[in-house]
Amino acid sequence: MIRRCLLHSLVLATALAALSLPAAAEWKFPDWSGQWTDLNTNRWDPSRPPGAQQAPLVPEYQAALQTAAVDRRKGGRGNTPTFNCGHSGMPRSMLVYETMEIVIKPAETYMLFSFVDPLRRIYTDGRDWPTSLDPTWMGYSIGRWESTSGDGKYDTLVVETRNFRGPRILDGSGIPFHSDNQTIIRERISLDRSKPDVLLDEITLIDHAFTQPWTATRSYKRDRKAPYIEFDCRENNEHVVLGRETYLISADGFLMPTRKDQPPPDTRYFSVQGAAK
Repeated sequence: MIRRCLLHSLVLATALAALSLPAAAEWKFPDWSGQWTDLNTNRWDPSRPPGAQQAPLVPEYQAALQTAAVDRRKGGRGNTPTFNCGHSGMPRSMLVYETMEIVIKPAETYMLFSFVDPLRRIYTDGRDWPTSLDPTWMGYSIGRWESTSGDGKYDTLVVETRNFRGPRILDGSGIPFHSDNQTIIRERISLDRSKPDVLLDEITLIDHAFTQPWTATRSYKRDRKAPYIEFDCRENNEHVVLGRETYLISADGFLMPTRKDQPPPDTRYFSVQGAAK
C-alpha cells in the first residue's frame, strides 16, 4: 500500500511538473526588473554637451527657444512647464529625472516613473492605431518584441508613440515641439550586450518643428535592490503661477517677483481694506 501511494505521488508530481513546463518555456521576455536611473538628465542627446544640443529646429521654433532662454536669464521660467509640477510628457519623461521601473506583461509593458507623469503604457498585443482618441501628454504607444540574438527569446522592444497633447518641450533647455502636436516618436529598447545592467533606448523624434528626424541614444543604469522613495513634486514647491506671470513664495511666506521689474499680480478682486491686512 505504501509503495502504491508513493507511486501515485510520483506520477502526480511528474504530471504537475509537465503541466508547468510549457508555461515556463513560453516566457520569452527579457528581465528588465530593478530600478533604472539616468545620469544625463541635463541634456537630451548625451553625445552632445549641455547647452550645445544644436537641435535641428526650423527658424520659427529656434526663435521660440531663444526667447525662452532670454526669459530664464532674466529670472523667468522660460517655457518649462514642470517648475510648478506641470506635465513633462513624452519624450521628456524618458530623461528619467528620478527613477523608472519597467513591468513586462505579454500584452503590455508598463514604465513607472517617480516624476510628475507616473505611468507609460506600451501595447504589444498587435492592435492597430485607434481611429478616435483624446490626446494625452504621454501619447499612445504601440510596440512589438523582436529577437535579435538568434536564441528565440525577445531582447528588443520596438515602439512608436503618437497622439499628444501640448505644449511640450524636450528637456530643461526648452527645446520646443510643434504646436500641432503631430510628433512621432520611434524607439528601440534593449539591454547593452556587454553591460547587463545598462538599458539602451535609441529614440528618433519626428516633428514639424524639426528640419529632419533627430536620433539620440539614452542609457539607464540598473540597481537591482534600490529602495523606492516617494517623490511629490508639489511638496514645498514655492512657484506660483498667476495669469501669465510666475512668482515665488519667499521664506517668510510672502509673494515675491522672479525677475527685475516684474509687474505685480492683478488684485482687482481684493478690497483695499483686505489688501491692507
